[in-house]
Amino acid sequence: MPSMDKPLGVGLVGLGRFGRFQLAAYAALPEVRVVAVCDPAISPEGLSSPVKAYTDCARLLADPEVDIVVISTPPFLHARMAQEAAQAGKHVLVEKPLALNLQEAEQAVETAKRAGVHLTVDYVLRHHPLYRLAFQVLQSGLLGELHLFCLTNLVTDEGLPHKHWFWDTGQSGGIHVEHGVHFFDLCNQLARGEPDFVQGYALHRADGLLDRVGAVVQYGQRMLGIFYHSFNRPRLIECTTVQLGFTRGEIWVDGWIPERVVLTGLVHPGQTPLLHELFGKQVQVLDETAHGLKVRAEAAAPNRQGEYQRAIQAVMRDLVAAIKTGKPPGITPEHALASLKVALRASQGA
Repeated sequence: MPSMDKPLGVGLVGLGRFGRFQLAAYAALPEVRVVAVCDPAISPEGLSSPVKAYTDCARLLADPEVDIVVISTPPFLHARMAQEAAQAGKHVLVEKPLALNLQEAEQAVETAKRAGVHLTVDYVLRHHPLYRLAFQVLQSGLLGELHLFCLTNLVTDEGLPHKHWFWDTGQSGGIHVEHGVHFFDLCNQLARGEPDFVQGYALHRADGLLDRVGAVVQYGQRMLGIFYHSFNRPRLIECTTVQLGFTRGEIWVDGWIPERVVLTGLVHPGQTPLLHELFGKQVQVLDETAHGLKVRAEAAAPNRQGEYQRAIQAVMRDLVAAIKTGKPPGITPEHALASLKVALRASQGA
């Protein structure tokens, strides 16, 4: 078992824009030390001198200083690289999705198990403080039972020219798989299980490009999930909202990387201390009724990039803790498989 004090060596594969964002996030962590990066078109710009730069992934995997391999490449490479890293005895943190099909995903998971290494997926939203707050409300029973998860994701295609790998389903898996898995994972987590019904939808531009997708997922008679993703807006008017509908109120989460959460609903007078514990002073009692107190509470996380970086760091910290204790990471391979199953069923159904 690794030393509890020595930082673990990280090798990052894929040095695009997001890869460099990850690089900066990990560089600030005392638990790890970035020792190597790999990209076929690597540029040393921005790399500190002790970091080794490889153009061949096999050389990074052979590096004895690398304990953890972070895979930040286009999705069609994820499963194969995860298997190769596991076979080399490295622990694996892979960007979402784990794979573009279930067979490859299961092979990657099985390879990691046989090799005795940990594998986790970078589902950063699980670690965002505002989603953690929403989970706390759910677990407390403050608003009753959760019946609805509704995502509206209206974002830009700026920076995504027609030849970008994002539009190539052979490389990205399509919007349901490449982007939707984040929210399918959140929905599964809130529902505490997997859906028994999934239906996907797809809408194309006049030129044939598929830029809008939807999905409906059902968890028995308990909960419904509704998803809509579009990539056709100017960046200035991007808008992402998640509505969580409970029996006694709702929570609105604003932003792809959320910046604000608003709770409205009815609570019992005896629950107001819990509400203040969760939301601090940002709690208003709007009315007192025979059914309880009508309240509004709000929380903000305005440093979007800072929270994004901290969420990335939290995923890495969780993996490091798993490696050093031998316990499973918070985001398990089973979570990754469950969300991928939903994404694939939605995509195929569309």
